[in-house]
Formats: sequence, C-alpha cells, structure tokens
Amino acid sequence: MQVTGAGDGIADVAWLSDSNPNGYAVYLRAFSVHSGWLSPPVVVSTQYGDTSVWPGDTFGISALSSSRIVLSWGSATSTTQKKSEIWATEVHIQQ
Repeated sequence: MQVTGAGDGIADVAWLSDSNPNGYAVYLRAFSVHSGWLSPPVVVSTQYGDTSVWPGDTFGISALSSSRIVLSWGSATSTTQKKSEIWATEVHIQQ
C-alpha cells in the first residue's frame, strides 16, 4: 500500500492486490480523516498481473495536484510472457 497527501486531511491510497480471480490489479481511492472513504476503489491497471509471478515490491505513488496522481507498479501480464515489467499511469481522482 502507498499513500500520498491530497489536501487538508485527505489522502489518496493505492494498493496492489490479487483478490480478483483475474490476477493482480492496482486500486486507488481517496480517504478523509474527517469523514472516511470519499470514493469507491477504482481499478487503475488496464491488464491483470499473472499471479504465478510475484510482482515484486516496485510500487509508487506521486501527487501532481490534489486530483492528479501518478502510480507505478511492477507486474507480469499476458503480454509480457511471465516477465515482470514496470507500469505507470496518471490518474484523475475525484474527492
């Protein structure tokens, strides 16, 4: 799990999970210390990672602004032939 500040009392929380039967995916949601979760979990990754290949500890989150996040992670997908690659994307999150 990774967290970055997104304003007064607000954090964007991201995690890599294999809870989906399709494989590893990166999720993101906003949290407020005053009122709890501000958004439902959003699947960020466009491909599911192969659960037979450990995605490693490569995971990062950076806030460009209170609504723009950059996430990076490692995962092997069906397109990488069981080799872990580094993925990254910019996400716009509503709070």
